Amino acid sequence: MKKTKKRITKIMMHFVLLFLALFQLFPLFVLFLNSLRADVEIKKFPIGLPETPSLVNYVETWIKGGYAVAFRNSILVGACVIAIVLFAASLAAYGLAKLDIPGKAFFIAYFMMGMSFPTFLYIVPLYYNFSQFGLVNTRLSVIIIYSAGYIPFAILLIRTFLVGIPKELEEAGKIDGCGEIGVFLHITVPLLKPILATVSLIVFVWCWNEFLWSNTFLTTDSIRTVATRFYKFTSEWSKDLAKIYTAGVITLAPIIVLYLALQKSFIEGLTSGAVKG
Repeated sequence: MKKTKKRITKIMMHFVLLFLALFQLFPLFVLFLNSLRADVEIKKFPIGLPETPSLVNYVETWIKGGYAVAFRNSILVGACVIAIVLFAASLAAYGLAKLDIPGKAFFIAYFMMGMSFPTFLYIVPLYYNFSQFGLVNTRLSVIIIYSAGYIPFAILLIRTFLVGIPKELEEAGKIDGCGEIGVFLHITVPLLKPILATVSLIVFVWCWNEFLWSNTFLTTDSIRTVATRFYKFTSEWSKDLAKIYTAGVITLAPIIVLYLALQKSFIEGLTSGAVKG
């Protein structure tokens, strides 16, 4: 009897999860189907199968939307931010987790408090200061802003992971003659690969989707990121629904592919940090 109840409960849970998954994926499915349809078809029937599936929308949207340049800009910005965040956050997290630093609790609370403030509070002073240094309308401006914004989160996440690493491993390294830097590079960093992959994925997705800062500081088409390029494209082609749907697919596709490729490392990093912390 108990086995039957458990089986029924398990089936119901799977049914609910399947329903939620389909509910979440349905808009993406419609988005993809409409990218293969003509504008006339979409305006006639907003949801439906394409009469004659075609990739013409992708070619035209990619060229007219300037997505080659936008992709290059977003990848460049994302790569620079990831490098800065991983370097600074891993060192800071190691210090907060493993070293005897006075006021560690203060720094942790400081980073957490800084994450609680809405980002738009800093727009006016940052824009003024950056304009004084000639950084407005440059990729460097958003690289600095993104790095400063994401480092606190990365520090706290990596620190949670580091707390669970046994001290015996580090002590063994010191006995073998490694200094603090040697222990960090040769023992700690290899163990951090799952959480570093997780942080990299999260930061890249944030950089790719971020709109407020990039729309404020990047106003020239040659340095626009994908998010701002999509916004401008939809305003320019608001009457052509087929191209808007296609632009949406082009914008989302890299993030979906990246997550599917790295989901194992992503989940491993999060769960390891949660268990060990």
